[in-house]
Amino acid sequence: MNGLEEVSFSIVMPAYNEEANIEKTVRACSEALASINCSGEIIVTNDGSRDRTFEVLQNMCTEFPNLKIVHHPVNRGYGAALKSAINASSGDYIVTIDSDGQFDIKELPYFLSPSANGTAVVTGYRKKKSDTVFRVFANKGLNGMIKVLFGAKFKDINCAFRLYRSDVLKAIDIESTGYQAPSEIMIKIMNLGHNFSEVGVSHYSRAAGQSALKPVKTIMQMSAFLVYLKLKTILFKKGLLNSL
Repeated sequence: MNGLEEVSFSIVMPAYNEEANIEKTVRACSEALASINCSGEIIVTNDGSRDRTFEVLQNMCTEFPNLKIVHHPVNRGYGAALKSAINASSGDYIVTIDSDGQFDIKELPYFLSPSANGTAVVTGYRKKKSDTVFRVFANKGLNGMIKVLFGAKFKDINCAFRLYRSDVLKAIDIESTGYQAPSEIMIKIMNLGHNFSEVGVSHYSRAAGQSALKPVKTIMQMSAFLVYLKLKTILFKKGLLNSL
C-alpha cells in the first residue's frame, strides 16, 4: 500500500482474562504501527474479565494515548466484544487480531500490498496452526463445511488476523456473540460481492493463560449458526430479505 501516511489504522481485539498477555500484545501493536509509519489506534474490549486485564489496560493508557478501552461489565462473548471494538474504531482500515499473542502483529505489512489494489478484505491463514490435534482437525472440518454450504473455499475461514476496509466491515451486521464471528463476517462479505485475498501468517502456542474456547460447545454452536446463516443467505438472494 502506498501513501500510508494518508490513511489511519485501527487495531481491534477482544480480551477475556488475558492479564498475562495483554500488555505484550498492546506493545507489539504500537510497535507495528510505528514500523509502517502511519497513524493509528489500538482498541481493546475488556469482555468482563475476572482477572486484572482491565486494570493492566487502564495502567497502560498514559504510556499509550492511542489505546482505547471498551469495557463490558459482564462477559458477552468473543463476537460481541469484537463488534464493540469495531464500533468504537475510527480508522480507514481495521485490523482484527486476538489478544492472546498467538499471532504476530509485526506481520501486518504482509496485508498491505493487496489492500492497495482495491481489495476489501485481506484475511490471514495460519500456515501451521499451533494448537491441539483436536482443534487443528476441527478447523479443517469447518473449512470443509463452509465449502459444502456456501461453495467457497477458504484456507482458514475462522482466522482472526485480518485487514478490512472500515466501510466494508462496519456495514456488516455481526450477529454471532461467540467464536463464529470471523466466519460469519467472511461469509457475509463474500455474499455481498466484496473481493478478498489471503496471506499466510504465523501462529504460535499460547505463552500464558488459558483459552476460554470450549471445543465441543463451540463446534455445536458453529454448526447451528452456519445452518442459520445458509438459510438467511438463500432468503437474501431470493430478495426476501433486505440485508444479510
